Amino acid sequence: MKLPGLTTRGLAFLAAGVTAALLAMVLGYPDITRIGVLLAVLPLLAVLSGRRRTPHLEVRRAVAPDRLRPGTDGVVRLTVRNAGRRPTLPFLAEDHVDPALGEPGRFVLPRLTPGEWYTVTYPLRPALRGAYGLGPLALRLQDPFGLAGASIRQGDEAEVLVLPEVHELGRTRLRREGDAGDWPVPHSIAPQGEDDLSTRQYRYGDDLRRVHWPATAHRGQLMVRQEERPARRRVALVLDSRARAHWGTADGSFEWAVSALASVAVHLGAQGWSLSLVTAETVRDGTAAKVLTADAVLNELARATISWGDLDPVLRAARELPAGAVVAAFTDHDEQALGRLTPARPPGAVGVLLLLRAETFAEDVRSVREGRGSRAGREGRDVRDVREGRDNRSAPDGSGTLGRFGDPSDDDADARAEHHARLARVAGWRTAVVRAGDPVKSSWQRATAVHRSPTSARVRVS
Repeated sequence: MKLPGLTTRGLAFLAAGVTAALLAMVLGYPDITRIGVLLAVLPLLAVLSGRRRTPHLEVRRAVAPDRLRPGTDGVVRLTVRNAGRRPTLPFLAEDHVDPALGEPGRFVLPRLTPGEWYTVTYPLRPALRGAYGLGPLALRLQDPFGLAGASIRQGDEAEVLVLPEVHELGRTRLRREGDAGDWPVPHSIAPQGEDDLSTRQYRYGDDLRRVHWPATAHRGQLMVRQEERPARRRVALVLDSRARAHWGTADGSFEWAVSALASVAVHLGAQGWSLSLVTAETVRDGTAAKVLTADAVLNELARATISWGDLDPVLRAARELPAGAVVAAFTDHDEQALGRLTPARPPGAVGVLLLLRAETFAEDVRSVREGRGSRAGREGRDVRDVREGRDNRSAPDGSGTLGRFGDPSDDDADARAEHHARLARVAGWRTAVVRAGDPVKSSWQRATAVHRSPTSARVRVS
């Protein structure tokens, strides 16, 4: 709390009083001397009085809805209680709000008796994905004459999460060609020659399309594929958050990747998949190996930011997960990073790669458009810097560059992206090249419906 101090008017009174008193003493005017002393003492009395009138308030906040998205309206319900022993005076109050959430909540806090509550509401309209703070509540304390005043802060900060934009992905399901199940079931043979636990004896009512003929021939009785082990119903979502690999700001490639993984999490979570999120943040805080709900994934992605770290910890964490599918959102920044991504798909698992032509997002970027975007994206390249051939985000070690492939208008950029996509497909990844403006839904459908590779499980759209 800042202690009350003199306002401009209070300083003027003090200066005038001291000047008048000194001149009157020199010239021999005792009455004017008294007036000068009074003018000088009044501001000091106002400061002392203000210190005694400092309130003790309890502040509570509730945000509805509790999960906001860019461009959607929210309401903050602010409740203030006089927790002191004396009544409070009326105050001008302002609840601090991050600029990305809208305007601060300003109101007049009336006189409150001890224990009395006062409730006020004010709107929020978030423009950017991220984690933001509300509060503390600032009260403007001022004496009736305006001679002394201070800004008093009451209560703690509250966090507001603005979730990534989630797109509907249709009725697509990850499955093997010819399999009636809706998840990848990589069938394996045990060392003894017996089929592993992915088959069981046929029961009346089982779908005949699930009959596993090799196991039937081996055991001499009708066998069907059963639900795979829980590990095979788990999907790892991998995010490329390297600062040097992304282009654009609020609507840039990083935001597209975050929104895409958020959409996939909701889509596959509704189909019964267990989810794990592998990002620079989850690797750092040790949650990359945890099984998360779709809501928990959205919360983590709301906090995602671009990073200067290397991909190796992220890819290492992805490789260690016993997942039946891996969905990665990566840029085509360099072939070496894509090569290191290949082992992140466990043998027999389905791999889906959304390969972003990141440089195209520099051409399409705007300031926060239609109320969508993210605070993290503001840390990206500014489109003007890109067009003028410079990068405004040099790494701390001076290694930041525009990327090894130069200007976004490079004629070879499309060929390079397609070359990277072919390499990923040969390695068993279902791949779609994404450009600025491509919808998440159609990109996902292209990725899960591409021509199959002989080296991997096949994916189709139902």
